[in-house]
Amino acid sequence: MSTPAGGGTRAADDRLRARLRPAGLAAHAGPFLFAAGLLALLAAATRLRLEGTVEFADPGWDRHYYLQAARDGPWDFHIAPYCWRVLVPLAAWASPLPLQWSFFAIAAAALATTGAALWTILREEGLPAPLAAAGALLMFSAGWGVRYQLADFWLPDAAATAAIVLAMRFARQGRARAFALTLLAGALAKEVALAAAPLALTLAPTTASPRVRALRAAAMTAPALAAAAAVRLAIPAWNDDPAYIASLPPAIARFPEIVANYHYPHLLREVGWNGRVRGFDRSLAEALTTRTFGPLMLLLAAAGAVARPGLALRLAPFAALVLAQLLVARDTERLIAFAAPAAAWLAAVGAAELCRRGWASPAQVTVIAGGAFALALVSGPHAFALDVRAQAALAGASALALAFERVRVSLRG
Repeated sequence: MSTPAGGGTRAADDRLRARLRPAGLAAHAGPFLFAAGLLALLAAATRLRLEGTVEFADPGWDRHYYLQAARDGPWDFHIAPYCWRVLVPLAAWASPLPLQWSFFAIAAAALATTGAALWTILREEGLPAPLAAAGALLMFSAGWGVRYQLADFWLPDAAATAAIVLAMRFARQGRARAFALTLLAGALAKEVALAAAPLALTLAPTTASPRVRALRAAAMTAPALAAAAAVRLAIPAWNDDPAYIASLPPAIARFPEIVANYHYPHLLREVGWNGRVRGFDRSLAEALTTRTFGPLMLLLAAAGAVARPGLALRLAPFAALVLAQLLVARDTERLIAFAAPAAAWLAAVGAAELCRRGWASPAQVTVIAGGAFALALVSGPHAFALDVRAQAALAGASALALAFERVRVSLRG
């Protein structure tokens, strides 16, 4: 019996997807509870931006824009770019809970989902549970990532991070509809989620031709791109309208200069060229590396890139688009931290390679990653930038201890 044209490719794709078939609900409960436990520790050690606190009242910060959007409904708020990030304020507006607890519940659920999804990705990579836990610990230790998103839970950053990690998993599994819906939700939460769009092509588990893969990826990303464009057309920005700015609460109206001139050519010139390119300095270099991710995650991620260069290349377009935000946005570390899922993935792969070579055991790696998380916890309730010296000391001491143990075992053998 002859095989129809393309039948072999479809059969191969089916076998790949069967190997990556989603686990049942019970398999997700453990990772979700583990991530929720880490969040509880972070919440206990962090000063949350709750109403009535000095941190919340500080005017001019992003939280006030999202809160105003939720009070009146996102369709009746017109300060860009906040007015285009409609998903979280809309969900909070529709929730029966008070606005503060609606925002908090959304952020907490999103971050727990993020940790569980990352754990699952690593397990599907074939890594043992201790290394999956280590990957989650490393990601949750990035202070400007998960910890800041929990502290300032009013922001849509947690929802966008969850969308990114879920998109990674669905792309890897070849689940086109799930990927498209996740990317759509992420784009409506915050446009940074669109950085995950290339993963529809680069992570897809398929043996199809490049043309078929490109067409499939385009179909998977088109709804999110269309939704992002539609929101911008439907909700005009009135940043330069003094009367509209004056009608907003004082926490916003007192600082019209913060949102003035929100035009991409102006931002590219002032923020991108003058601030990031011409103004590149040691502080920005540290923000791009150690201050956001820490030496331990960076070293392990470098080991992962060496061990699995193909994976590093497939994740590179996502990381590049995350960093491209810096050309039009003034925040630094908390934007760079959106690349933490990719860094943690590579770090776990790097740790697995060290274990394969006999330099460490999975349990030892988990303990070291737990040390990085513990250092982040004790850095202070207002600290988001990692203590690079303490993190470097942990990485150095761990390397020396593992090397000593390897030598001791070799001598005994």
